Amino acid sequence: MINVEIKKRKENEINLKIEVDKLKVNNKLEKVYNDLSYQVKIPGFRKGKIPRNILDMHLGKEYFYQKTAEILIPDSYIEAVKKENIKPIDQPKINIMQIEKDKPLIFEATVQVKPEVKVGPLGNIKIHKETLEINDKDVENEIKRIQESQAVLKVVKDRKAKEGDFLIIDAEAYSDGQLIKESKVKKQIIQLGKSAVPEFNKQLLGCKAGEEKEIKVLVPKDAKDKEIAGEEIIYKIKVFEIKEKELSKLDNDFAKTVGDFKSLNDLKKDIKKELTRRVEIIDKNNYEQKLLEKVAEVCEVNVPEVLIERETDYMIKSLENDLRERKLSLQDYCKSINSDEEKVKKEYRVVAEKRVKQELILDKIAQEEDIKVTEKEIKNKINTIAKEIKQDPLKVETNFKKNNSLDGLRENIKREKIIDFISKKIKIIESKKEDKSK
Repeated sequence: MINVEIKKRKENEINLKIEVDKLKVNNKLEKVYNDLSYQVKIPGFRKGKIPRNILDMHLGKEYFYQKTAEILIPDSYIEAVKKENIKPIDQPKINIMQIEKDKPLIFEATVQVKPEVKVGPLGNIKIHKETLEINDKDVENEIKRIQESQAVLKVVKDRKAKEGDFLIIDAEAYSDGQLIKESKVKKQIIQLGKSAVPEFNKQLLGCKAGEEKEIKVLVPKDAKDKEIAGEEIIYKIKVFEIKEKELSKLDNDFAKTVGDFKSLNDLKKDIKKELTRRVEIIDKNNYEQKLLEKVAEVCEVNVPEVLIERETDYMIKSLENDLRERKLSLQDYCKSINSDEEKVKKEYRVVAEKRVKQELILDKIAQEEDIKVTEKEIKNKINTIAKEIKQDPLKVETNFKKNNSLDGLRENIKREKIIDFISKKIKIIESKKEDKSK
């Protein structure tokens, strides 16, 4: 049993005075003494039979009081927070005011809480919503991309190399007449027009298989390899083979190699369906981004510093994880974009504050409008996902539970419901445009 008194309440912070019943304190204190009597070794006394006064002399009363408080405070704090319906956003700062035998435990907890959000007039919001449309050109481009990906390289013997050809070469590099260490490569493949060394693209045009060439390359002064930065490098190259892409004919047989399609027309229909699904996701994301920005403009909230820092740290850690998968460090990334860690963190902080503000607003709207997620809605969502990935709904649900992802699914559904609610309140001006990204 606890008593709770709210001593102070200011913006985003509450100070609680929490009192724990003395009977509970005595019971827990007794247990602490009993447990420690089995752990402490004192000459002349058996474990579990050490009198309390001897333990006090050996360890000090304050030690046992502190241990008792450490056990009682966490659960008592959680009980107090629930009792007063407080929504903490950070760990509390605890100050023990009283802890003694036959007296209640009294402590203060100062905690950061969710800020007040003032939702503005949603009806005043206007959003221009663009919808991408997939046309026949988009479908043809995608088919060409698939055709390119399935192309095979065929050796060319009756002509000179042209742009787009693939050359199989041996190469070695020299600086001041000396072979550069580890510069030799054997049977390397390069594509003319897309080689990382521009001089290769120019000077290997028109070459023939078996031909040898020397190509001069001026290394930029800001090159990463400081030993050759600003130097003139001579590459000695021997061309072994010239190859060109051989593309499959776009017919019904080609469609069958791509997937379970009977004809090229069936493949085109499937591609159009998939491209449409992709642009629908892009449309949805673009719309939601515009919507949240507009909603944030008409709402008032002071975002707590602790939430901004937490979101910024999360974003930076996510960036570092992504970079680690590409075997890069944050320092490498900063150099590649001509920036530094401090600047990157400042930029991320701006985005973090924006994100947190939007989430606080959505939570407030959900609270005011009593937007919740039912078990039926979760089941329906799982069935939809199962249909999309062609799996049994029970298996999909089991995977969500196994990965502890059901709460995340619930939050996603809730977010969709909030967005839907807002969308019905605002004015949407729709227009269509063709997808120019292909």
